[in-house]
Amino acid sequence: MPLEPDNMTILLIFAALLICTAPLHAAPTPTPKPKPNAQAQLPVGPPVLGKPGLVYSPYAKGKIMNVSIYKHGEIVLCPYTAKKFRVP
Repeated sequence: MPLEPDNMTILLIFAALLICTAPLHAAPTPTPKPKPNAQAQLPVGPPVLGKPGLVYSPYAKGKIMNVSIYKHGEIVLCPYTAKKFRVP
């Protein structure tokens, strides 16, 4: 018994629905964990005790610099090594 045009249309719609809805039942794709940004990986200049606004360079041992004009968390360059670090 050949399919009539009405039955063929219904069959095609049904097949299309099966194909389109199959991925909806699949397991969700896991989202990758966000990588820490480059700024979060930079070291923080340790503060000089008793001297507000002064920090030790995290790169040049024993070198002190004034960061009082910068805000907490800002990225600055070490004047001794030209490497970036964060203000505490």
